[in-house]
Amino acid sequence: MTGALAGSPAPGGAGSPFQLLPAVDVSGRRAVQVVGGGPADPLTVARRWVGEGADRIHVVDLDRAFGRGSDLTYLAGLVHALPVPTQLSGGLDGPGAALEALATGAWRVNLAAGALRDPAALQALVAEHGARVAVGVDVVGDRVVARGSGVDLGPLPEVLDVLVETLRPAPPGAIVLADAGRDGRRTGVDVGLVRRVVAHLGSLAPVVASGGVAELDDLRALRAAGAAGAVLGSALYHGAFTLSQAKEAVA
Repeated sequence: MTGALAGSPAPGGAGSPFQLLPAVDVSGRRAVQVVGGGPADPLTVARRWVGEGADRIHVVDLDRAFGRGSDLTYLAGLVHALPVPTQLSGGLDGPGAALEALATGAWRVNLAAGALRDPAALQALVAEHGARVAVGVDVVGDRVVARGSGVDLGPLPEVLDVLVETLRPAPPGAIVLADAGRDGRRTGVDVGLVRRVVAHLGSLAPVVASGGVAELDDLRALRAAGAAGAVLGSALYHGAFTLSQAKEAVA
């Protein structure tokens, strides 16, 4: 199957390489992160990253994330057209949305932090779909938030404690830690935040970091802090480094 569901290894196990997931943010069937007049077709953009060595692509459905609906037919076509596994993200704040995203054939779906509001439903979803589900934890300061909704889910330590109890019976494929206050700003990563989340959840699932990456040293710092991978966005698109350089930095 294209979209690489079958036989796709989960990142973050013992001895696993640090995973780099270039992000393709999609709105109205266009890639919105492109700079400098480059192509805005999401498939073209994703294939560029694959051509440069990406073995995973992180696709963000911005329309669903901002409550504008979701073009699942288009996203499913994108998933199946790519020769590497796709992690589908954006507005997946409950079991219904997650199941719709899973039906696209995505290798893994990344739940929005809003899904944390219902621990029982989250636990049931992860128990059923296991490694195909990543749990998103979006952080601003010391609070976990549901971006796009204005909902504050509580202090980070309390949310992490609840997540440990929720996910211990059936761990997910990954925890995607988004430093929302740094997302897209290239201000550097918060290594302390990553260490805290890895200390709480890293024994249950690999922690993939997102937000703030500005230079190659940020990737090295994330790896040293225990992260299993990183979502790459603004720094990659603005040419701070190439994907090949990033892979070499964390090899």
